[in-house]
Amino acid sequence: MKNLIYQYWDGDYNRSGVVAGVKAMKKYADTIGAEYIFEANPEYAKSLGFNFGQYTPHYGAFKPILQGWDYDNILFADTDVFPVHDLKQSIFEENFAGIGICRERWQTLNKPAHLRETDKRWAKVVEDRYDIEIPKDKFGNVIIYNSGVVLYSRYGIELAQKHFVKFDEYVGLVGGKFPAFYNCDQLYLHAMMMKKGMQWSELNEDWNRYVHYLPETSDPRPVNDTRTETTKFVHIQLRGADDWSEEKLWRVTNRPQAEW
Repeated sequence: MKNLIYQYWDGDYNRSGVVAGVKAMKKYADTIGAEYIFEANPEYAKSLGFNFGQYTPHYGAFKPILQGWDYDNILFADTDVFPVHDLKQSIFEENFAGIGICRERWQTLNKPAHLRETDKRWAKVVEDRYDIEIPKDKFGNVIIYNSGVVLYSRYGIELAQKHFVKFDEYVGLVGGKFPAFYNCDQLYLHAMMMKKGMQWSELNEDWNRYVHYLPETSDPRPVNDTRTETTKFVHIQLRGADDWSEEKLWRVTNRPQAEW
């Protein structure tokens, strides 16, 4: 099987945290026998003539998918996703349909009420346009899937090329009607995965265990740490982490909070 892990960074890719993330994922790719590509400033969406403001670079996640790169499986991972120490289990051995993605459970359950209502309005707009159904929990809240770790099979790539709409069509649909975040790649992917003809699966959440600051105003801010004993990838969503040292990011990935 010909497997690829793809990462990119538009902007200053020499920041210490970005360099550390790339190094860690490259090491993991070598360990599991996958090819690895990191692109510095590919500016994919911009090269296609699109300008969605601050979220333009995010659409670079789809470059190897929509450009038809020749692989059996492709993993896209943000550069702030770190494999745990000495991880040997291959993500490409996971059983998944065309697209594999992890649920962002905490966000689904803990978003402020006004944002949950905005999610519902967004869901209604894309459901009506694309004749789809956005997954929701038993309370009617939109289920959040994190686009920082997304796995594509060859079949999933073919389906994406066939069924995904152009980026500007989606942004034109939601732009101006919702906060700017709804213009981003994650919400685009949510909608596109649900189109008729697509296939997708939830990956085990241990492939995308995230740590992030909680919205409290105390200093230091408390951290929501979703890691488990079986965590495989840690998504370090802590403000300022792009400039942290490799050593500190290793501790955040592998050690309890008291040792960070």
